[in-house]
Amino acid sequence: MTISAMFLFGSHARGDEDIYSDTDLLLISQDDRPQHVQKGHLSTSIYPLEDLLKRARDGDLFVCHIAREAKAIYDPSDQLELLRQHFALRASYEREILLASDLGWFIIDFGYKSHLQSLLNRRIAWCVRTILIAKSAELKRPVFSAAELAAVAESSDVLKLIKNKETDRADPEAMAMLGKFLAAFGTRRFQRGAISYGTYVRRFSDTSNNVALSLIKAEASSQTFDY
Repeated sequence: MTISAMFLFGSHARGDEDIYSDTDLLLISQDDRPQHVQKGHLSTSIYPLEDLLKRARDGDLFVCHIAREAKAIYDPSDQLELLRQHFALRASYEREILLASDLGWFIIDFGYKSHLQSLLNRRIAWCVRTILIAKSAELKRPVFSAAELAAVAESSDVLKLIKNKETDRADPEAMAMLGKFLAAFGTRRFQRGAISYGTYVRRFSDTSNNVALSLIKAEASSQTFDY
């Protein structure tokens, strides 16, 4: 793999990391498709430049994160500045809010059956962060740290839900907080009444909800969900 640039982003780039924080790296390579590799607290995203530039022009929230906060570790051709020049916020992030809300409701309805609690807690944090980053981006003031996102929501629950990703324990109180959060900031469930596991899976497939589908795949591989 040929790497043309390497950026640090997230809490270590902001300087608000703690002992539980991931080290988030973005590598720009010639590979054909984006990849993500998680090893312990090292989170590495690998993207081709053309993909990132396309996402930048589309106002993608991941590239927003890079454009606003990343620090170059290795960048001989100044590709970080190129991404910043191409990035433009969209007026609406309704789709991102919808996808995160759908996954959040699924976790509320079926998360109690999972044994992959550490992954589930990380996905809860992802749902909360995605919705609030999207909301702040719609206001043209995107923020990313847990403390800033809690301030946007004016809720201490947000901080707890994001920090809960550091644990591998089930927390019924977190589920209650997530439901309250989705009611206040997310979208409603996509249909009335009880929603079956299979209906959620079809919904995720129809909407190309890749984060939700990756959770489904992980659960299927571990065979820990009682359907």
